[in-house]
Amino acid sequence: MERATSVPKPELDDEDRKILRALVLDARASHRKVAAKTGLSLATVNRRVHRLEKAGVLKGYSARVEPTAVGWNMTAIIGLRIDKGHIREVQKAVAKDPRVFGVYDVTGEWDGVVLARLRDPADLDDLAKSTLSAPHIQRTNTMVVLATVLEDAVARVP
Repeated sequence: MERATSVPKPELDDEDRKILRALVLDARASHRKVAAKTGLSLATVNRRVHRLEKAGVLKGYSARVEPTAVGWNMTAIIGLRIDKGHIREVQKAVAKDPRVFGVYDVTGEWDGVVLARLRDPADLDDLAKSTLSAPHIQRTNTMVVLATVLEDAVARVP
């Protein structure tokens, strides 16, 4: 987990936004298909997609997998209270656990929030007794998700 920095991103115009919307809906779409959907030329789509990738606006392409289909039957949201001066170090360590899919540095009562996918309660117990009992973690607050109403990690393009 890198320290959040304010890397200047390019100004997005309407053509960039059209391309991004098309790719959010179908990341597997060829540039030719994106050009047809957006009404832009193939050369324009090629040039802009490469520029957006280079600038870090497009961070990659991936498949979205249903967690329960691959054995992740539980989701937990965990607040962490971390010793002063050790927040980044602890967050980086927690982020290495393969069950963890999100680590956030937050304001408020907690120093960090962790999102984890787990196989079962025993897996949650193992996470709590291994990764979440590391040095400098003072306290945790674990919430088990009962039902997912909305989960969409894809950034919507305004």
